[in-house]
Amino acid sequence: MTDNHRPTYLLVGTVTKDLHPDQSFSIGGTVTYASVVAQNMGWRPVIVTPAAADFEPPDYLSHLDWHVVPSPHTTTFRNEYDRHGHRQQTIGPVTRPIRPDEIPPQCRRATVVHLCPLAQEYGPDILSAFDSQMLVATPQGWLRQWDANGLVSLGDWRGAAEILPRLDAGIISIEDVDGNWAIAERWAAQTTTLIVTMGDRGCTVFHRGQRFVAPPRPAQPVDPTGAGDVFAAAFTIRYVETGDLWLAARFANVTASMSIERPGPQGSPLRHEVDTYLLENPVERVSG
Repeated sequence: MTDNHRPTYLLVGTVTKDLHPDQSFSIGGTVTYASVVAQNMGWRPVIVTPAAADFEPPDYLSHLDWHVVPSPHTTTFRNEYDRHGHRQQTIGPVTRPIRPDEIPPQCRRATVVHLCPLAQEYGPDILSAFDSQMLVATPQGWLRQWDANGLVSLGDWRGAAEILPRLDAGIISIEDVDGNWAIAERWAAQTTTLIVTMGDRGCTVFHRGQRFVAPPRPAQPVDPTGAGDVFAAAFTIRYVETGDLWLAARFANVTASMSIERPGPQGSPLRHEVDTYLLENPVERVSG
C-alpha cells in the first residue's frame, strides 16, 4: 500500500535525547515510540517536533515525514530505574514552545492527531490548529514539572478543563496521577473516553460514565521506557479501525507488553505478531 493510501497518524510533541550512563544518547519521546507503532501497523506517521539544528532522526525512522520546528535545544532526559522499576527522571536542556501557526497546513486534517507533549512545549491553544477525524492526547508532558536541578516531579494539569472536552480520547498511566483514582475519575467525567494504563494489571477504560478493565498479557520486561507511548498509539489505531473499545484496549495491552520485552523504540511488534497472540490467547470479553 502506498503512502497516499495509508491513513495518516500525526504526532505533535518534542523528540528527546535520552542520555545513557556512558553519556551517549538515543532518540526517544512519544513521537519516536508511537511513530514506530504506526508504521508497524500499516499507517503513515507524520511528526511535528521542535528540535535543535543538529537533530537527525534515527536511521530506522529517517524515511518518515518529519517537520522540525527550529529550537535552540532538543529536550534531553535521563531516566534511571531502581530494582523495583521505579524511575527517577531529570530534564535539561528543554526545547522552546510550539505555536499553533507552526503546524503545517497539510498536517491539520490527519486521520489521527496525537497530542503528545513531554515538557510543557505547548498548551490548550494548540487545539486551534486541528480539524481531525480523531483527536487524542497523552498528557504526561502537561503534568511534568522540574526544579532548578532538572529533577522531574508530578505537577497539576492546569489546562485539563480546556483540553479534555475537546478530545476523543485521553490516555494516561496510573503513575501520572500518583495512584489517585479520584483524579482519573474526575478527568474521565470531562471527556468522552479516558484510558488508564496499569502496567502488568492491564488498563481501565472509562467511556460515557461506564468503565471496564482489559486484562494484560504477561511479560518479561527488558526495557520499560516508552510502554505508555506504544500503548497509546496501538489503542488509537485499533479504535479508529474497529470502533470497539474492548478490542482496542486488548490490542494495545498486548502490543505494549511485547514492546517492553525488547530494547528501544524498535522493540514495537509487527501487527501480525499481535494478531497471532490475540488469536491464540482469547480472553473473555468484559465490555466495549
